[in-house]
Amino acid sequence: MSDLLIRGGTPVTGYADPAPADLLVRDGRLADGPPLPGAETLDATGLLVLPGLVNTHDHLRSLLPMTRRADTSGLAQMIEAGKLAGAAATPEDYRALTALAAARMVLSGVTTAVDHVYPLHRPGMLAAVAAGHADVGLRAHLAYGLTEDYEEQIRLAVAAADDEVPAGRLYLAPVSLRQTSADGYRAAARAAERTGLRLYTHIAETREEVDKCLAEHGVRPVELLHQAGFLRPGTVLVHCVHLSEREIGLLADNEVAVAYCPSNHLRLAKGFAPVVALREAGVRVGLGVDGMDDLFTEMRQAVYAQGQAAGRPGVLGSDAALRMATGEGTAAIGEPDAGRLRAGERADLITLRPGTSMRPLADPVQSCVHRAHGQHVSDVLVDGEFVVRDGRLTRAGETELADRAWRVTRDLAGRTGREHAADWQWGPAAPQEMP
Repeated sequence: MSDLLIRGGTPVTGYADPAPADLLVRDGRLADGPPLPGAETLDATGLLVLPGLVNTHDHLRSLLPMTRRADTSGLAQMIEAGKLAGAAATPEDYRALTALAAARMVLSGVTTAVDHVYPLHRPGMLAAVAAGHADVGLRAHLAYGLTEDYEEQIRLAVAAADDEVPAGRLYLAPVSLRQTSADGYRAAARAAERTGLRLYTHIAETREEVDKCLAEHGVRPVELLHQAGFLRPGTVLVHCVHLSEREIGLLADNEVAVAYCPSNHLRLAKGFAPVVALREAGVRVGLGVDGMDDLFTEMRQAVYAQGQAAGRPGVLGSDAALRMATGEGTAAIGEPDAGRLRAGERADLITLRPGTSMRPLADPVQSCVHRAHGQHVSDVLVDGEFVVRDGRLTRAGETELADRAWRVTRDLAGRTGREHAADWQWGPAAPQEMP
């Protein structure tokens, strides 16, 4: 791979130490010194240059088409509808839908994402998901969803490590206390201790979940995970909306990270996660898209939601939000060698072409966090390779990916008793509608 010199851009990181205006990419990493003869040059004059964005939580298969019928649906209804769609899905469906979602990620500046995958009920589904990521060049961590058949699922996940997915990017991931028993969490923790794989789950997402856990187990959800041995360095907990001070302390003491998904929390009226208190306690917090728009939206939603929760604007600053989407996100998922545009770091970076909404650029950090959108992304490099160039995918055709995903969505509707995708009911299906 020849050198690449990114010249003349404005670096934007959210960190106090300045990044160089000209960046040299060599062998997939940022480097010091002059470029070697024959180096390629990217003229970034007029562009903003940012570290690649990190999506710490998502499910990169839109099995449920978005329609207005979803506007009043709650989390429980979404889960029921998702089960219906998932039961009918095939590996080919998973690859097509994953590839389109991965394309949406990289086109909006995401270079790394954690993809929580379930159900994995047919052979070849995990490989199909990994292929969907590779189709567009997204670096993906895979969180292998564990449900009630957790022993067999753990066996399959362990077998996939370093075969279908690099072990360092594979999590044992009980879905939640709604779908996985406390025994399943204990089994996952024992397997993590034995194999070195990391752990991942949704937790403390709603007040109802907390109340149910207290009634059944006598402790709050994060306390239950602590008793199960699930809280350990490298574990990532998603949502963490409803936490006690003791639970925040448990996360900090056990070096557990949190994936914060502000738009999802607002969309489903879950509440306000105590992000400021978590960060003050030393907990690493990254941002997750979780089926919503893009990470630029999540950055500003984090700022606004935390200000609303505290009754004080600016309690979470723009620079902190940008770091949560970049360097703090990579640290949260165990890839700390990126996020600050420094020599020696992985060459995961993006360029933005500022639109009218972002100007005047008196403060590029503030403009990126509060005014940028995925559509402003021009170039995306993952490990020094262009996966987006001048706003276009380099490995796949966007129209082809979208057409294939639409065919899959339409066919899934037919397999679940709908005439077409817009007929999808987000509420619990009637018995005659089950496949």
